[in-house]
Amino acid sequence: MRTLLMADIHGNFAALRAILSTPEAQSCGRVISLGDQVNFGPESRKVVETLRSLGATMLMGNHEERLLHPDDFSGYNWAMLRVTARQLSGISLADLPVDVRIGSALLTHGTPGDPYHLVYPPDLPEVLKALPEDVSLLISGHNHLCWDVTSGHRRAFNPGSAGLNETGTGARAMFAIWDGDELTPCSASYDVTENARAYLSGGFAQEAPEMSRMCLQEMETGQYQGVLRLIRHVKHVAEGMGLTIADREAWLAADAAAPWREPISTADFWARKEKEA
Repeated sequence: MRTLLMADIHGNFAALRAILSTPEAQSCGRVISLGDQVNFGPESRKVVETLRSLGATMLMGNHEERLLHPDDFSGYNWAMLRVTARQLSGISLADLPVDVRIGSALLTHGTPGDPYHLVYPPDLPEVLKALPEDVSLLISGHNHLCWDVTSGHRRAFNPGSAGLNETGTGARAMFAIWDGDELTPCSASYDVTENARAYLSGGFAQEAPEMSRMCLQEMETGQYQGVLRLIRHVKHVAEGMGLTIADREAWLAADAAAPWREPISTADFWARKEKEA
């Protein structure tokens, strides 16, 4: 069956809507989302509700798995996840499968059995080698880059991130069409300004301003691992202050030298976005 493949939508409803509007997506009889449907973006509830309305198969990503343990994210570094959890109130994600088998294909978020395991293209030959004998195709997400790698008689495919594309091209939602042996990468453009407004109206810009700013920056630019770079920067600043990344003071101190595209404070950034909205 001709299948729409998406991964790492990350609460970016504007990106999802753009994908679903394409002729390629509308020609599909099945929809599969490879995990991380939620968080980072400002409209996780809309994403999940839309996917469910389509009868989509949704896999368990590390962000869904993390939401199952609310007692573990009390620090300031988890502020965005707390807002996402409130937004998803009444929606259970606990029953999402970690892996799905379709014929000789195995679909997962990170690697089989582990939605947290982040791999890169050089790792794929070993990952493919470890698959069960009857698996010839591994389809996964988690890493926000698209790939199509063959090693031996096995193939690994990643459609790229629908919601947080990190290929260097901003405002592009990555997806793929799976039809028989053919896996075709595709992309769709979308309006990032919708997400800026949603971060403001949804409470993200107020409760998790730094993370929201970096996620928006990634959406606008396609910057590679911008969120990870920000977290590493804050950790470095926190260690110098005798604090941890869970302390809000560390984030405030790190703001001035954070890897922002524009040299203004995060408070000024969101004040400007509010005026523009």
